[in-house]
Amino acid sequence: MPTATFEYQTPEERRAIDAAIAFVTEMHQLARTAPPGLILGCCEQQALQQGHDLLRSTLQHAVQARIDADEQKGGPRAPARVADGCASKGAATAKR
Repeated sequence: MPTATFEYQTPEERRAIDAAIAFVTEMHQLARTAPPGLILGCCEQQALQQGHDLLRSTLQHAVQARIDADEQKGGPRAPARVADGCASKGAATAKR
């Protein structure tokens, strides 16, 4: 079985990597065991639900880590807002 080495900086990053690997493993297992004729539907339903959960959890942990770091620095509390300087491609696409 092939192996890989992943570098991570925080426990949250490690959990995200583990969750992504588990997601792919579960998808392949589902594809192998789904009834004929229902494979795509079963996999698509699983991908939408589990993928959404994985993305939400990853987003939640990333934002919380930033909040925690800012609070440790003693920064002022302020409402969250989307800035024009956001490096995310998704944020730029959503504004159009």
